[in-house]
Amino acid sequence: MKCTTKFQRLFLGIATTAIVASCSQTDETPDTQSHVSMKATMATSTSTESSGGGLTYGNLTFTDVKMSVEDIKLNLRATSEASNQPTIVNLKNKGPQVLTLVEEGQIVVAPVADATVYNGIYGKVDFNLIPAANVLEDDEMFGKSVLVKADWNGIPAELSLDIEDEVEVKFNKGIEVDGAKTFILILYMDRLLDGIDPSSIVDGDGDGLIEVGPSDDDGNVEVYEQLKMNIESSLEMKNGEFDEDKEMGKNN
Repeated sequence: MKCTTKFQRLFLGIATTAIVASCSQTDETPDTQSHVSMKATMATSTSTESSGGGLTYGNLTFTDVKMSVEDIKLNLRATSEASNQPTIVNLKNKGPQVLTLVEEGQIVVAPVADATVYNGIYGKVDFNLIPAANVLEDDEMFGKSVLVKADWNGIPAELSLDIEDEVEVKFNKGIEVDGAKTFILILYMDRLLDGIDPSSIVDGDGDGLIEVGPSDDDGNVEVYEQLKMNIESSLEMKNGEFDEDKEMGKNN
């Protein structure tokens, strides 16, 4: 009987130690994850009903807006002083995709990516703007990374970029993921057009279409260069918990 009692005590001690060790290991290396969705749309910083809910800026009324992106990554801020590098989460590993932000005069919230990521505070998102090559050659987005179609005082206009560059969009206060979360990438058209005098945009060749792009058909090269300078600062990432109707100018 005494031997049995000693054995039981020894077994209980080993089992208790194993349980404590298991809990300690889990606490030190948490791996809680959550589902994250990323979407994209367009707006102006002061969207109102009089501005068409963000579709009108100055003399321009936007009818179609598209953007070609690839290699989207979320960056998790370091969780301790010992962590020298943030964790990088790839949201989209497939080839480039064309995002439709405005279609036939209607603002669109375009799905971008879905992923399961580690919980924590995310500080920025990186992605590449890239000329669309995964479309037919006669597609209006072929060879373009950004395309904006608009009406300028009754004259159709097209603004396009063919840049290939990495874009970094920081979250000033960080966005915490601790459960399902939606990120909204917003292209602010007023920021894209910042510093551009609308009266300087001309139909240089008189064909009835105002063109601003790399080919400089209408002599709008200075406008094109300003668009290239503004593109990164015109993009902002929002926490999906904000009032989408208000922020996207849909219901003001």
